[in-house]
Amino acid sequence: MRIYLLIALLALSSAVSAQRKCGTDVVLQQKLRAQPQLQDKLRNMEQSLRRSKSQPGPFRTFSRATIPVVVHIVLPDPTVVTDEQILDQLEALNLDYTAQNTDVSQVPAVWQSLTGNPEVQFCLAARTPDGDPTNGIIRTVSNRSFPIDGSARQVKYAATGGAAAWDADRYLNIWVCELDENYLGVATFPQLFVPEEQGVVVHYRAFGRMGSARAPFNLGRTLTHEIGHFFSLYHIWGSTDNNTCSDDDNVADTPPQYIQTYDCPAGVLTDVCTNTAPGIMYMNYMDYVNDACMHFFTSGQTDRMRTSLETQRASLLFSDGCQPVNLKANDASVLEIDRPSGYLCEAGQTPRVVLKNRGSASLTRTTIRYTVGNTAPVSFNWTGNLASLAQATVELPQFTAPLGDAVVKIWSDLPNGVADEQPENDTSATSVRFAQPMGYPFAEGFENALFPPTGFTIVNPDRGTTWQRTDYGSGSGHSVVLRNFFYDINDAKDDLLLPGMSAPGSDSIRLVFDVAAATTTPIGTANNLWDTLEVFVTFDCGETLVPTGYKKWGEQLVTRRAPTDTEFYPTAGEWRKDTVELTHLLQGRPYRVVFRNTCNWENNIYLDNIRLESRPVHPDLREKGLLIWPNAFRDRFFVEFLQWPEDLRGIAVYDALGREMYRREKLPRSGNRVTIDLVNAPNGVYFVKLFYSQQVRTYKIVKAK
Repeated sequence: MRIYLLIALLALSSAVSAQRKCGTDVVLQQKLRAQPQLQDKLRNMEQSLRRSKSQPGPFRTFSRATIPVVVHIVLPDPTVVTDEQILDQLEALNLDYTAQNTDVSQVPAVWQSLTGNPEVQFCLAARTPDGDPTNGIIRTVSNRSFPIDGSARQVKYAATGGAAAWDADRYLNIWVCELDENYLGVATFPQLFVPEEQGVVVHYRAFGRMGSARAPFNLGRTLTHEIGHFFSLYHIWGSTDNNTCSDDDNVADTPPQYIQTYDCPAGVLTDVCTNTAPGIMYMNYMDYVNDACMHFFTSGQTDRMRTSLETQRASLLFSDGCQPVNLKANDASVLEIDRPSGYLCEAGQTPRVVLKNRGSASLTRTTIRYTVGNTAPVSFNWTGNLASLAQATVELPQFTAPLGDAVVKIWSDLPNGVADEQPENDTSATSVRFAQPMGYPFAEGFENALFPPTGFTIVNPDRGTTWQRTDYGSGSGHSVVLRNFFYDINDAKDDLLLPGMSAPGSDSIRLVFDVAAATTTPIGTANNLWDTLEVFVTFDCGETLVPTGYKKWGEQLVTRRAPTDTEFYPTAGEWRKDTVELTHLLQGRPYRVVFRNTCNWENNIYLDNIRLESRPVHPDLREKGLLIWPNAFRDRFFVEFLQWPEDLRGIAVYDALGREMYRREKLPRSGNRVTIDLVNAPNGVYFVKLFYSQQVRTYKIVKAK
């Protein structure tokens, strides 16, 4: 009874005071649901943490490790968090991670011997990923507050109002912002998130010991707690909020614990999992008590964190991010190859690079050289005036790409006419592939295990969920899917580009594909944001997309009309064949087809049996620009244009007595064709009227059995 009374009192206290709320468990479970295959990776990581201790014994002593930190302040007024506040937070962090915090003496005597010392220090980065001097603080103006969904990924991308991470192999990225729903922080476990999202996010009201920090979270312990997650620690009660004693934090010297502990308790505290003295270890950094009542990591937690650092995040140990930059006088580099890169649509390529002056002296001339595969170097003499650390975009002489794969290597030489004083940063390289455009017919059913198939390209700007191969297929074994059901973000766009296709050798090209889709929201819901599937063509390898007119969402797109609150897996009868006419767009030019999924967190979209078909145009259509066929017809007929007339306002059909049988002003197009259904009309002669802005044209057609 005493235990449950205590829990009730804690619950009552939570109603009248601020309580810690960490989102790490939430985003971890979201990630595992979205990508079930990561369960195996997580199990392997746990096995690795148990196996990879560098010396025998339950606990270890460590040499000091120093981790470079970059702090991204993302707020409407990022100066609210001052440099002094950031330095103060790092000082508090360094005390906690070397067990030198003064309140470590408040750890109960029974657990004093378990106090661990991670021997980790954190320094503000002294150099950027590109090797420029920095103070390790980046301020970004943003009026956003950020949800924790998907590791609070929106604060980690400029396109969603955040700030891009620095190289996660070399820096610990810390984002300070306003988090939604009263969360104080969220962190990423190793290897389960893309590098661009690795790091820690902290609410600006819980960052540091001064300035914007507010009691009771103003001693810097939120960051201490979240970095514990970053180094593979779970909450002290376990990895979920299932509230069972079977859940555990995988650390031997922390007592079993039923649930989070809030506020600032004192004395022995027991629960249903540990119901005798000395009770639960609520003063541990990985519980939820206020900052003033958090005091230590155990030796077991310390051992786990260092093992994680030395195996799963070992690159941080070898980072030069804390080393100040020693600028040389003459130092030029090719910072980036802007083009070419990846799949090439044309053999002729004009390289474009970003030239950077890394030296302290102004750069007025340098030689830029490049090779393609094993070709002889091509040289270009650049002149200009770049101040120290400035950069410029430079176009180089054109080359002809060889068939197949090749590496393009571009480097600078002789800055200001003298030897480069840091030649190790001169060079950039990129892989390219050029293949002859494909001919017709083209078909892809995704039965080959290679994905993406040869010549296909996936564009995934946010590095989140994207197109993947699956063993659900429309009449075959496999298809491709975008799992929007788990893609917890709005307006995320992912493109699937088909291989380059030759200029059509015949008059007509059409795209045919199978599609299956569902929603979680009833399709009649007004003002809802729907998942959308679009088809484009591109004539410049994806830089510019030309709409084909195919854009479907909601009721137009779904093949299962009933809303589905579980992940959609289509049955054999839940596929539809769609056709897109491309002839009017292509005009004899080589091209690529682009499928674009725009996610608004509804449900999955599948594609299969993608075909590009070439067929000759009827001679009358080519000659007259218009064909009404078949004539005679049984149930329906088509009005087809060689090129769609932009001044066409509507179509009507009348019988021999002048009675109107059909009229449409907003014409339901399929490419350059309109389908007219007269299945219920009697046989006989009919007149088709085409209403243009300046004229009306009439054509006779016959319906017969």
